[in-house]
Amino acid sequence: MAFFPETARTVAVETVERILRSHPIRITRIESTPKGVLVFAESTRCESFELTGMREALLQDGRSAGYRVRMHREGLFRAMHSLNF
Repeated sequence: MAFFPETARTVAVETVERILRSHPIRITRIESTPKGVLVFAESTRCESFELTGMREALLQDGRSAGYRVRMHREGLFRAMHSLNF
């Protein structure tokens, strides 16, 4: 997941952590960059219906805090960031 400030004035890891605490997520790592907050995490509830609802809730919570939230599945992330020759 990545949280990019839209209306938020700064990149605030504390705000992102507060948002994540209200969802069934196991956080592996959080990195703050000048452009946003990167979150490496996994859901603790993996049923499709619950993942869809959680995704929508995270997007709304992020928007309410002034962030644009982007997320994708691990397999897609690894494929996008690997070099195949």
